[in-house]
Order: sequence, then C-alpha cells, then structure tokens
Amino acid sequence: MGDSWFKTRGYRHFDAPVSASYAATLCDPAFVAKHSWLPLLHYLKRVKRYKAKAGKTIYKDRPIMFASHRDTCILSKYAFDLSALLDRLYEKKGLSDHVIAYRKLGRANYDFAADAHRFAKEHQPCVVLCFDITGFFDNLDHATLKKSLKHLLGVKELPADWYAVFRHVTKFSKVDREALAAHPLFSKRLAMDSCGPIATIEEIRKSGIPITSNPNKFGIPQGTPISSAFSNLYMMDIDKLMVSACAKVGGLYRRYSDDILVICPPIHEAEITKILKSVIACHHLEIKDEKTERAMLGAGSDDVFQYLGFNLSKDDVSIRPSSLARQWRKARRAIKTTKRIGKEAVAAKSAEKIYTKRLRKRFTPVGARNFSKYARRAAGAFGSKSIVRQALRFERMADQEIRDIDK
Repeated sequence: MGDSWFKTRGYRHFDAPVSASYAATLCDPAFVAKHSWLPLLHYLKRVKRYKAKAGKTIYKDRPIMFASHRDTCILSKYAFDLSALLDRLYEKKGLSDHVIAYRKLGRANYDFAADAHRFAKEHQPCVVLCFDITGFFDNLDHATLKKSLKHLLGVKELPADWYAVFRHVTKFSKVDREALAAHPLFSKRLAMDSCGPIATIEEIRKSGIPITSNPNKFGIPQGTPISSAFSNLYMMDIDKLMVSACAKVGGLYRRYSDDILVICPPIHEAEITKILKSVIACHHLEIKDEKTERAMLGAGSDDVFQYLGFNLSKDDVSIRPSSLARQWRKARRAIKTTKRIGKEAVAAKSAEKIYTKRLRKRFTPVGARNFSKYARRAAGAFGSKSIVRQALRFERMADQEIRDIDK
C-alpha cells in the first residue's frame, strides 16, 4: 500500500500535527480500534453565488467540519483503502466512466463535460436532465451505509477498526470554532502562529463550551477525508441501476457527487426520471423538481444546459459567467493585497519596488497551473472559440491591472 495517502497538515486543532511514524502505526487494526477520537471543529463559511436566472448575488452559509490531526491521518488511510476497493468494483461492474467525483482518474472537469456534450450532439434529438440530490451528505442513512460497507468488505459484521471509523463519522461530535474564538484563553491560542493544540478536551469541558453529537441516524460531515468515499459507496446501487436503465434506452448517466446528469431520447424522459426518483427515495434521499434543470437539443430546440462549470448548447460551449466572476474577484483581491503590502514595503525602504512576478504566475499565461491555463485546456477539449475569447479577455484585464502596479 505504501503511504501515498499520508500528508502533514498545518491547521490548528485539539492535537498537534502527526508524522509519518504515526501513520506507520495504522497498519495495526487493533491500534485503530482502540483509538480515542476527538470532536470535529465546526464553523460556517459564507459563500457568494450569482444566480443568473434571478439576476442577483446571494450568500449561503456552508457548514465546514474538519477532524483532528490524528483522526485525519486514520481517516485518510481508511479512505485510501476504501477507494481502492470501490475502484476495483467500478471496473468490474462497468461503472468506472459513470462515477466521476472524488476519484483519481487523470482527467479534468472539462474532459467529462466534453464527453457529455459530444454524446448529446451525437444523439439528437435528446433531452438533458441535471438533477441535484437535496442535502446529500446531511441525509445519508447510517444503516444503509453500514450495510453497503459490510457488503464491500465481504463481512457479516464490521471489523473493530472499520466499526470505529464508521462510528466516528456517523456519530460525530463537534465544537464550534466561534465559541473557542470567544473564550479568553482559547482565542489567544487560535491566534498563535503555530500548529499546537487549541485546547485539551478536559479544558473544553471545564470551560462550558458545548461538545455536541449527531443525534440522528442519518448524516455525515462533508469535510473528513473519508466522507467522499463513503458517499460514493452509498450511491453504488443507485449508480448500477441508473447506468443499466439509461443504457437500455440509448442514454447516458453520469454522477458527480450529488449532481446527476442524464441524457436520453425525449420519449424516455418520464420513464428514466421515475426510475431515478424511485431508487433515490428507496435510499432515503430526495430530488426536488424545482432544482432539476432540463434542456432539449435538436428537433428545432437549442437550449443551454449547465454542467461542471460550463454552459453547453448544440453549437457552442462557454465557461459559466459565475465561474469567471469568481476568478476575477480572486484576481482583484490578490492584486489589491500585493499593491498594499508592496507600498508598505517601499515606504519602509525594505523593497525598491512592488514585485508582481507572483501575480503574473497566478493570473496570466506565464503560470503553469492557473485559471488561464485551465481555460485554454478546456477550450482545446471542446474545440471552443468562445472559451478562448473568455480566457483572452480575463488575461487582458489581469495584465492591465498588474501593469498599473508596475508603472
């Protein structure tokens, strides 16, 4: 197996970062079975989103939970093992090309979107359906997940180590970081420029800060290393059924986490939708009609559908405006910060000028891995001149802003 799954992490939690020597101890299942798990750290991240149909920007609070260093190390190892088992099963069941999230497939989002676009163009007239599973991670049924895990491992009862991992993720406990930040001692530790522990569990309990546990028989935290593999495992039977159902009518099924894409002949739309909703409901999940996007290609219609960050139609493909706007906000923020810090350095005579080399690597074609290069690779995958124009426009705007600093 090796330790390719292991990496050190630099965030603050209730313990200190671990080394490769700790990771080596995880080969012993008894060690994991007896492990004392720590609460997750929880906070709300405000995400800005532009709704094109409504023509306005909205803000959504997204709950973020992440595990301690030791817990993360264990979960990473078991996620690695679980993903390997899933990949072998995907190959065996012919699902490898249909489940595309949280897997190392050596392909990017634009490759998968280009595959779907090509299929739709070659099978006109067709209907494109984009479904969204409501509250995906928050509603995964524990009994269903446990049954799937036992089946994948080929056991009647979970081994003690796997049960410990499963229980930690399903019966997770959490502490709000906001409460820690309001505490006179813990707030100072949070502000320290180190990775030392924020507090011991005994200190947390004495402080009166609540440690809350998941009281439900459903729901897992989205942010742990094994959450994504568990979600793919949970959807295994759904994926098998839908791949088969779509293939029978000459259609296509793709799933990226909780986003499901179906392309099929219009005559089979109602049938496929009914099958999907039924199997989703059997797994204690829900698809809401108002969040389902529908587009027709061919037969006198040329609707646009959104998939994996792209707007796709019969004759054209472009990057979604919201994605471009998000990248531009990042660029403006980075440029503004560089300008402010640079001016302070020049004023303090610790620098002769404001250096912009790092900005150019991030936001112009000079960089090896940035949005500009991503957009150009996407343009190549689709053969899209529209994406090339979008990339050029972004690069010109970024270049002009950086040139203004250099003056």
